[in-house]
Amino acid sequence: MSFKCVAFDVDGTLLDTEKAVLVSLQKVLLEETGQTPAEEELRFVLGIPGVTALEQLGVPDPGAAFDKWVAYAREVDHLVTVFPGIVELLDELQDAGVTLGLVTSRTRIELDGDLVHFGLLERFRAVVCADDTEGHKPDPDPLLKLMADTGFSPGEVLYIGDTVYDSQCARAAGVKFALALWGAGDPNVPCDYRVAHPAELAAICRPAPGR
Repeated sequence: MSFKCVAFDVDGTLLDTEKAVLVSLQKVLLEETGQTPAEEELRFVLGIPGVTALEQLGVPDPGAAFDKWVAYAREVDHLVTVFPGIVELLDELQDAGVTLGLVTSRTRIELDGDLVHFGLLERFRAVVCADDTEGHKPDPDPLLKLMADTGFSPGEVLYIGDTVYDSQCARAAGVKFALALWGAGDPNVPCDYRVAHPAELAAICRPAPGR
């Protein structure tokens, strides 16, 4: 199968941000609740909006705590890296005429920092953040907005992510899903393609003839 539009999640797919996200969250929780859960206990927050995660963790003022989390994450941004092979994959897809998109649970402010720093944001024609839709992953709203913005149909889009939230979002939107094993905490997340390295995606994502 070939795809005309390839959409990427950010954390755990383009960028290795897990350590930075969890370390900064632990700092917030210590201040807000007096407790420091282990990183493994907090991994469920990866892939959902930050305010939603803080609500689920019982933080009294999730909005204010989220602002702290963003600030603390910036203090450890040296821990963030681009996964090996991602830049080369984006180059190859762009050269082949594939439209690139982003569908992320980050807010627009969160997104700009890391992706601008690594020079990645300008590569993407369509960007859907948490503050762009009423529903968030695992709801289909983010991918539905991506398709509305680009004009592509579900059969023309491939979504690449690392969590069950990404998988559920793609399924609900009628879009094929590729699991990025290089960032996935659970290799058994339901998917149409299970991919060990970004280089393997090039053949899957070849554009349809005539587009």
